[in-house]
Amino acid sequence: MSSMECRIERLRPQQLQELRTKTPLAYLPLGILEWHGPQNPVGLDGVKAHALCLHAAQATGGGVFPTLYYGPPPATNYLDVDHFDPAISEAYGLPEENYSTNKFSFDSRVEQWHLFDRVLDQAMRQIARYGFEAILVLCGHYPLTQQQSLAISFERDFGIPVWMGHEGQNVEPPDGDHAAQWETSVTLAVEPDTVDVAAFPKAGEPNPPGVFGQPVSDVTLELAERNMRRAVDGLVSKAQELLDRRESVHKEYGH
Repeated sequence: MSSMECRIERLRPQQLQELRTKTPLAYLPLGILEWHGPQNPVGLDGVKAHALCLHAAQATGGGVFPTLYYGPPPATNYLDVDHFDPAISEAYGLPEENYSTNKFSFDSRVEQWHLFDRVLDQAMRQIARYGFEAILVLCGHYPLTQQQSLAISFERDFGIPVWMGHEGQNVEPPDGDHAAQWETSVTLAVEPDTVDVAAFPKAGEPNPPGVFGQPVSDVTLELAERNMRRAVDGLVSKAQELLDRRESVHKEYGH
């Protein structure tokens, strides 16, 4: 990657204007904090999404907005609760009741999703207010892609093309898992300091609790680099589609 700064929060006003004028594309990474095995950080979703957006933006131009971390249990398929295993609370050094009961839950799943809708809608409105003309929303936590209706409504209301999806959707064949071979390898490639290779299971051993997918034990640096490149190439392709759709979206919705 080049050293060109594309993190919006680090830009001065004139720099932001120059970046947007050159390429009016915004990346918005989404994530939550949850268990991703002993080998990965609890913020893997956002860490992964933000780093991938930075890599893609270096190729496409445009800016990367700060990661939006959100995901109260149980609305977003929060693994610590929905797939609770005593090994999770033990690793955190916390009582099981923090995850195995409704002690800290609030409202219904519907109300929790409504809150997420409002938070994400406000984030996209801020992006539009800064003059960006296309938005790529990268869901590091895959269940957040369920809110496609919000992206569709935003596109109709403002004439700004939006894509909302996860990094494994744009590769051939599509890929993705939960903290297993795919996510662990991609995160190892983009943010190596956050992944503990020494915590990988040994060859032939099962994945840790709450880790679903192909064996983590098979992750290598070569696989990590290959999967990261596949993910970035897919995002670059999707970003170009968004930029190409700007005129047609404006006409379709009368903006």
